[in-house]
Amino acid sequence: MIKNKFLLIVSFSSFLIAGEISVSISENLVNDYLQLIGDHEIPKGKNDEQALWSINDPHVKFQEGSAEFFATVSYKKGKTNIKKTITKNMYVEYNFDKNIIQLMIENPIVKMERKQGALGKFDLSSLYQEGLRFQGPRPKTKSIKLKTSKGRIKINMNIKKSIIYFEQGVVRVAIDMNYQ
Repeated sequence: MIKNKFLLIVSFSSFLIAGEISVSISENLVNDYLQLIGDHEIPKGKNDEQALWSINDPHVKFQEGSAEFFATVSYKKGKTNIKKTITKNMYVEYNFDKNIIQLMIENPIVKMERKQGALGKFDLSSLYQEGLRFQGPRPKTKSIKLKTSKGRIKINMNIKKSIIYFEQGVVRVAIDMNYQ
């Protein structure tokens, strides 16, 4: 009985000491955005020697501990026609000062190569980085002023750190905070 009371007090104390505000970005939301902007065909190079890059079926998968970007990339130039399915890791950047969450494609450069060497490269971030920005979890105010029977009091929010979680189907950015 005493052990249960102690556990209850410790659990309740840790709840009062620390708290979390978070923003969750679902895999479905990101995939809806990618589907809305659709497939792309981008000509690259000089007019007389232009290559046509195609990005088809872009989508993401959020799993416990990771996020991945998938697409089928095609390269056409003259008689050369290359198609490959790519998988790129994703990471999250949270700018606390601007309160912006950005999903980023790690190593966003796709290279097309043959035995004779590199034919060309394309930067996926030029298409997808801008739209994968979201508002962060930081509160707009740093303190709360209240009128009480004892007078006016000011309660400050103490933000300790930001935390990024990759969960099944969702990326969650949280800030750990308490009141003082």
